Amino acid sequence: MSSVLHVELQVKEGAAAALLAVYRSTFRPAISRQEGFLAVRLLRPVEAPNHRLLIEFSDEEQRLRWVASDLHQQVWPQIEAHCSGYTPNLFEEVEG
Repeated sequence: MSSVLHVELQVKEGAAAALLAVYRSTFRPAISRQEGFLAVRLLRPVEAPNHRLLIEFSDEEQRLRWVASDLHQQVWPQIEAHCSGYTPNLFEEVEG
């Protein structure tokens, strides 16, 4: 069963473009090289202020390895720098 993480990002005012640049140039390339990686998407809201980061790994063990990696420790703070906070919500795929 895949592990799907939705992270609600409270983006600082005026920081959306910088967040997107870090996502494209740093975060997405780093996460996409990880074992068990399936998908990552950054969603921009149509009417709400928050962005949503969707991350999917083949299983929770693989996702936790990514979170514990030195590379994650380097790239995640670059995402956080453009946010006033974030809320993670973890899901398991029930049926595909």
